[in-house]
Amino acid sequence: MKPTSSEPLVFFRIAVASLGLIQGAWLAGNISLLYGADGLVPWSLSKEIVSPYMPQLSWLQPLATATGTGPDTWVYMLMGVYMLGLLGLLFGKFTRLSAIIAWALQFMFINTGFMAAYGVETFMHIALFYCIIMPVTGIKTNEWNTLAIRVLQIHLCLVYVSSGIEKAMGAQWWNGEAIWQTLMQGQFARFDMHWMAQYPLLAKCIGWSTLIIEMGYPLYIWWPRSRPYGYLAVVLLHVSIAVFMGLQLFAAIMIIFNTAAFGWPYVRQAYIPLREKRRLRRAGAIATQAFWNME
Repeated sequence: MKPTSSEPLVFFRIAVASLGLIQGAWLAGNISLLYGADGLVPWSLSKEIVSPYMPQLSWLQPLATATGTGPDTWVYMLMGVYMLGLLGLLFGKFTRLSAIIAWALQFMFINTGFMAAYGVETFMHIALFYCIIMPVTGIKTNEWNTLAIRVLQIHLCLVYVSSGIEKAMGAQWWNGEAIWQTLMQGQFARFDMHWMAQYPLLAKCIGWSTLIIEMGYPLYIWWPRSRPYGYLAVVLLHVSIAVFMGLQLFAAIMIIFNTAAFGWPYVRQAYIPLREKRRLRRAGAIATQAFWNME
């Protein structure tokens, strides 16, 4: 197996940790509502729904009773530890331990606040697990990096193909109904899209293109010539989800996965010239300053 640079995995670690911190800050004002003992899903209910062998915040109740501290206080403390774990992952300090802490605590949160969970929690959980087992510290170029990136690539192929096949099994994605219903739902609607009723073919085309992008993912993403265009199409798909449905965090985690698995060479090509320009400007400024000092 050909050795591969660790840069995509380092990007994956930093981006996942950054997104987790952003999500944590986003939810900071609603922690009690989402995860508290008397929140949207009270612990008395969640512990009856979730398997008793799955980690959940209701396990804190005996500790809260024994210490005389409110259970929501313990929830806030665990959220603080979770954020510290993400910070450690972000800066590459005690990386594996930090990833384990963040993964375990995030598992407790999503098992308890599952009513407010959607795709981003699932993929964040997977991403944190990958940060535990994959060489994301960026020490050197080796075959383990290649294996880790290949796992990400195969995982994404399975995700998109299965999602596309599931969509294709119903008529809604073929006749445009799925697009129309999504854009009209109050929880997702960000713009007034009633005008699309006059252009039913547009909704159909959007649905068809989504099916093509998802079911055709393994075909165009593995062929080097079509890969950059396929990567761009997937990124634009998720950007559209962020803009028109307001699912920014979900779109971000999927773009992170795609960039680490397939898109890093193109991101790097765009980034390096900008970095070199900054270095040249800095060197020019230093040279100019040195010249005037000589005068």
